[in-house]
Amino acid sequence: MNNIKYSVIARDRWHRLLLRGAIPGLLLTAALSAGSTLAKEGDQPSAELLNLTPISVEETSSIASPQKISQAENISPEEVTRIRQELLIEPLVKTETMGSQKPTYPPGLTFAGMSAFGANTGDVFIGLTGTTPGKLRDTIDGGINVGAGIGDSSKFGALELGFSNNSIRKFGSNGSFDLKVHRLVYAQGNNRVAVAAGWNYFAQYGTDGVTPSGVYGVVTSYSLLQPNDEVNKMPFSFSFGAGGGPFRQGFASTGVFGSVGMQVEPQLGVGFGWSGVGFNLGASYVPVPTIPLIITAQGADITNNSPGGTILSLSVSYGFNFLPK
Repeated sequence: MNNIKYSVIARDRWHRLLLRGAIPGLLLTAALSAGSTLAKEGDQPSAELLNLTPISVEETSSIASPQKISQAENISPEEVTRIRQELLIEPLVKTETMGSQKPTYPPGLTFAGMSAFGANTGDVFIGLTGTTPGKLRDTIDGGINVGAGIGDSSKFGALELGFSNNSIRKFGSNGSFDLKVHRLVYAQGNNRVAVAAGWNYFAQYGTDGVTPSGVYGVVTSYSLLQPNDEVNKMPFSFSFGAGGGPFRQGFASTGVFGSVGMQVEPQLGVGFGWSGVGFNLGASYVPVPTIPLIITAQGADITNNSPGGTILSLSVSYGFNFLPK
């Protein structure tokens, strides 16, 4: 894969949408190797400084009616979306070190909506998320998300495919599939910009059949605020997009979402965002810098604006690239 490596980090609907920001967001970010001129999925700042890998997964629904809520399961569409979002893997920044030292990975920086960075050929990710009860569910539950990519986002584009088991309590009883086409459109100095279009819930089974699917579009920028700092280059991520399905409210056909995140310490990232239906706050932590495993804690819909209400989530995501180095 040339000299670019990818690691995949960042959902009830929320499990997955939340995790993508960490599992995105390891939802998938490309790692840009030190000598590379273009970053793939996880677009990072200058090629000399790091490798990016969007790790970190996320719709224009033409349905003009409110999102339906399943009566057959304890998990509602709102909850499923939360779980799915949480399971998204965010981009991991891979920083090259001198000599034989191992590369290090930064925390996820996407806490709402989707990231335009995604998985490339060889990238694989998996995430596990647990969430507290909300307005529509009185028990703790969670979700599992796995995905992979094909293609090269720094050249012609790449396709990321993801699958989510949307309830751990009722394991295997429901699930859904998503896809995202993403492309790195700008890679100069310490800045990377990517664009993506995706379709969430393009296929479903079980109780997820009542969850509105939808397409979306998103733009994400990734920059190093302190590129010359050897300890913390302070990566900063900003995403903005629009789509249907889980990003809209009530009878609206579309909704907007956005997210802002910053690495405040080498192993800690914090951020906030609007998911389309609620305001999120979160923090992401990398326990061992040389291992692409990310732990993300998040408060979803703290404004208590969505049918599912405010919930707290905790996700663990891991991503890797199986191609030869």
